[in-house]
Amino acid sequence: MTVMRLFEKIETYVIAILRFALVAVGVLAIVATVGLLVCAAWIVMVPSEVDHREFLTAPSYDELRKDLLPTSGSDPVSERNSENFLSEAESHQANSPYIDRLSNVTLTLDKQYNIAGRDEEKFSEKMSASYLERMLIEQGLAANFDMEEVSDDYLIALQSLATEIAGDEVLSRIADTSARSSIIVEAVNKFHDEYVLRLQKSYDAASSLNLQQNATRVMTLQLLLWGIAVGFTLFLMVSLVLLVLRIERHLSKRNNTREASV
Repeated sequence: MTVMRLFEKIETYVIAILRFALVAVGVLAIVATVGLLVCAAWIVMVPSEVDHREFLTAPSYDELRKDLLPTSGSDPVSERNSENFLSEAESHQANSPYIDRLSNVTLTLDKQYNIAGRDEEKFSEKMSASYLERMLIEQGLAANFDMEEVSDDYLIALQSLATEIAGDEVLSRIADTSARSSIIVEAVNKFHDEYVLRLQKSYDAASSLNLQQNATRVMTLQLLLWGIAVGFTLFLMVSLVLLVLRIERHLSKRNNTREASV
């Protein structure tokens, strides 16, 4: 009889400890489940997209000028193409959000023609901003890219190029304004082609990285969902065990009460 009571006491202590441990596990399971739900919701609602600007570096005039300034072996075809480009320029009115900024570009390039002692036709008189827009913006960018995304960066880079060209003292020493203008036009053309190439590469790099990150997000989301399922299942199991222990304890108390009354 004494052994039986000792066994019952030990059983009572073990059940009490087990009940405490199960409660702790249940609380941790529900906290972990809620935390995983928040993480999963964050991943779904706030996707991280890589911006192509992280991979885009605009070409500078220093990168282009070594192939532009005249040498003894300069290519006459290139110069003739630039001259044709200039001769085709024609002034016309256009209602465009880019005209003002392109006008600033041509006015900046005019500084290459404000040389003391020379009466020169300025660049803006040879090349209208509207024609520059047709050649660079309409046919060059808008045909391949979303202008709302790329125009601002492009025009900032073009203005920076114009500022560098305007300050080129070697270029200003060329007395022939047609040759000087041809070099400027060639510089703008080369800048545009290189910028478009780099812009496309930046989009490709950003797209590739976004695909990798999306795959990682999907995998992470799957792991979180599995974690949520495991946490919720563990919580249900703990709750069920605690319920069984509670029922067993209640029945044990009723039996003890009946025995005492008898």
